[in-house]
Amino acid sequence: MQRAWLVVPALALVAGCAAFALQVPAAQAIALGLLAAGIAGALRALVGETPAAVAGTVIGALVAVATLLELGGDATRHAIAAAAAAWTIAELARTTAPASSPLVAMLPAGIAALLDPSFVALLPIAGARLVTAPWQRPRWIGLAPIAGGLVVLLAILACTGPLGALGVAWTGTVAHPVAPVVLADRLGEALGPICAVAAFAGLAWIGGRGRHAQLALGACVVGTLLVDLRSGGVGTGTVAFAALFAGLAVTRFAATIRLASGQAIAGATLGLLLILPPAWSTLERIAR
Repeated sequence: MQRAWLVVPALALVAGCAAFALQVPAAQAIALGLLAAGIAGALRALVGETPAAVAGTVIGALVAVATLLELGGDATRHAIAAAAAAWTIAELARTTAPASSPLVAMLPAGIAALLDPSFVALLPIAGARLVTAPWQRPRWIGLAPIAGGLVVLLAILACTGPLGALGVAWTGTVAHPVAPVVLADRLGEALGPICAVAAFAGLAWIGGRGRHAQLALGACVVGTLLVDLRSGGVGTGTVAFAALFAGLAVTRFAATIRLASGQAIAGATLGLLLILPPAWSTLERIAR
């Protein structure tokens, strides 16, 4: 599948146009398009370009956008942050390629951390990649993971109380802490039972190409959940990465089928089960 990369810009265009057609503000529609492209890019880097992988890539991106449209609200800023986090993971997963520079992952990691403290842990992980990558390193590069660690400390102080004003500005929400059980219930309600099960199945298989991508995925999960526990609600980043893991689960399931056509059919079937509920709810809400 030599042109499988075309699925990334195609999904960005489809998601953005669909959001705009559903009367979403232009800025948010663009952000959702970037999010779809980011998730697709991350999944493509993680699982490859088999028919099963393409199916999982499409499903993961569309489920994220459909779910966020169903939930409503202004997700512009956090959608861009989640898109940048997904691109960071894509770059970390591609570091086995000779032409890939370890510096490339730092820019999206910085954007994600700046816009949403859920993703601050990406900075020291990307910084650690700079230190361990097989390239000619400048002497100052060892400061990159240290600086990233300091940003993580700042986020902890901002979100746990000592720097509360910064935490409100950084997260965009006032703190309303809830118990993990309450958040789990709200997360299941936001995602729906099918997507929640698929996301959990994908989480059990964090299949990145390289340990830095796997660490980044785990860090995003932990970071988004911790911020959600602080805010008391399900955030855009949590929905985005739940959809990404659902795409991983679909890819793994469809890959068990040997025939390429069978993989595509299985992926399309699972995609309908995952995408139809939030899409139907969104259309029904707009029709009212």
